[in-house]
Amino acid sequence: MDNSVDFDNRWSERQDICLRITLLDHGREILQTNSKNISIGGIFIEPVPQDLDIDQKLEVAFSLHSATSAQRHRLPARVVRNHDNGAALAFSDYDFNTLNALRILLYDGLTR
Repeated sequence: MDNSVDFDNRWSERQDICLRITLLDHGREILQTNSKNISIGGIFIEPVPQDLDIDQKLEVAFSLHSATSAQRHRLPARVVRNHDNGAALAFSDYDFNTLNALRILLYDGLTR
């Protein structure tokens, strides 16, 4: 009998947001793809190549647009899940501007 409890340990609710993102490995672009959903803590992308390794450290780059400007962001992330449907990456470091931009994107509807 399985006594384990299944729960979602995210500290921010996921939002179904399609955002064009670029994955970088040591500053080198390895993939352009789309997000399926985003939270303050991470991103789920699809499609992805199967050669992303669990615990692989990458950067997720994306642009967010307001009425008057565009901001490019790069967040360090770690691959936490990879399967046929896509890959989940957990963000591992934030600066204030990027954290604020994610908050606005998720909760105030910043244009992407």
